[in-house]
Amino acid sequence: MKIAIIGGIYGRDESYRKNVRYTPETILEQGLIAGGHEVTTFSHYAAIDAKEFDVVHVHHLSYGATRVATDSSDAAFVYTSHSPSAMSELIYRHRLLAARFVTSRADAVVSLSQAEADFQRKNYQLAGALHAVIPNGIDPSNYTYARNNGGGKCRPWRLLYAGQLIPLKNVNVLLRALALIRQPCELELVYHNSTLEIPLKQLTVELGLSERVSFLGPKSPHELAAIYQRADVLVLPSSGEALPSVVTEAMFCGTPVIASDVGGVREQLGGYGLCISPGHPDELAVAVTYMLEHYEQFAARSNATSAYARRRFSIENMVDRHLELYGDLLAKRGPRRRQKAFGVPVNAVLKIGINLICAMKEPLV
Repeated sequence: MKIAIIGGIYGRDESYRKNVRYTPETILEQGLIAGGHEVTTFSHYAAIDAKEFDVVHVHHLSYGATRVATDSSDAAFVYTSHSPSAMSELIYRHRLLAARFVTSRADAVVSLSQAEADFQRKNYQLAGALHAVIPNGIDPSNYTYARNNGGGKCRPWRLLYAGQLIPLKNVNVLLRALALIRQPCELELVYHNSTLEIPLKQLTVELGLSERVSFLGPKSPHELAAIYQRADVLVLPSSGEALPSVVTEAMFCGTPVIASDVGGVREQLGGYGLCISPGHPDELAVAVTYMLEHYEQFAARSNATSAYARRRFSIENMVDRHLELYGDLLAKRGPRRRQKAFGVPVNAVLKIGINLICAMKEPLV
């Protein structure tokens, strides 16, 4: 099978890709190649002749997605959003319009969770498209099960945040929550995007947390695994997520998780860990306090947590499910892009697509 994968990671420079080595599209790419398929990758802004491929799979909502949505070839068009804000009120109008247009033209739409699938069925025009729920896979060899944490017995509790320092992640909420927690706690921040590093460091000083918060910056998967293993709790206070990889990685290592109840996070945790509503430092502080006070209960489930995550979020399952979807698409006749979308003729849709292409700026990674 000849497969094209379009993703934001492929347009990034070498320094960025050095820090971000694994993304859902690169993991899928390597799995497909290992299965003997011919895979070519493109950035959202690279030229692509879709008719050379059996399947064109676009990850993220950006130029490449809207361009393939207006393509007239017979290649099967698969779309995966990965958007952390798609199911929240944070999405901008032009992105919402673009998402509705792209999903109305895709031959198949992949959701990362049942929650995302339900949202898409309710808000997008999917009649005639295949719709599959396929969680992202994570390489378990990078994140082996081990608990090297102190559990609050020989040193202060170790809290961990892993992600990006951007507004969507609500790290300021985590810092304000930390200031409310009475137990002795330290917080480590691991991140590859340092956009808010300076104001967050200033907030740390204002809250009197300078001695308790460490800004560690980017880490390799091997280094991050060791940090998960020594952490007592992973905390993810985001205002929006799709299916955050850091939650799965922490679960692989057996690290208890507290995360915002957004996107597919509740499904991802599968009853292991705690969910809280986003944006409330006091609620987050209560959740952390509860977990620390009942830590033996959560620690006793760490092995089961890891086993559950390895079954549910395996790369093999991810790749096999995608191949099954691609095969089902190729068994169908005629791309959906020949049909009407939004109840208007295709030539009118093409004009909509061109306008939306102009509105798209950067790929969301």
